[in-house]
Amino acid sequence: MELYAIGKIVREERLKEHLTQARLAELAGVSRATLNSLEKGTKNELGFAKLDKILGIVGYDLAPVRSPRNASRVGGILRRMAGRYIWWQPPVESVKTPLRVIAQVMDVGTLEDIQELAGVLGKRAFIDVLRQARPGWFRPRSWALWHTVLGFDPPVEIPPMPTRRRDGLPDPA
Repeated sequence: MELYAIGKIVREERLKEHLTQARLAELAGVSRATLNSLEKGTKNELGFAKLDKILGIVGYDLAPVRSPRNASRVGGILRRMAGRYIWWQPPVESVKTPLRVIAQVMDVGTLEDIQELAGVLGKRAFIDVLRQARPGWFRPRSWALWHTVLGFDPPVEIPPMPTRRRDGLPDPA
């Protein structure tokens, strides 16, 4: 796949996730200019690690490495967890955003469910969820807990929780 085609995918997925270029660039550790040129199709080259990071944040795998056997196991666990922890919508809808399901388990899940999920997905998935968290996904106590428990490398201060922008939604009438 050509870099300009990947740039189009990044833009589409970024807009679906309601991320600004600045926020995505910050999460991916690249400059906004780099991200902008990638999306415009004027970027000639970009390292795989940076590209993989950008795509991972917007939820797109350039080359998924999961085996079909493991993928079905993960899917089954996520559906079960979604049915248990995301009560406001059907599990089929919930698993379309697996990061949200994982975040909900991290926030309010039982120790057994957290251990089961971590055993299948690994520490990396939990770190990715924290880095891509949306407003309302975590309560302050679990936000602090997970940043401490996961032991970010290098160690970081606990960042502020994601917040909604005042201009993000219209005020209710």
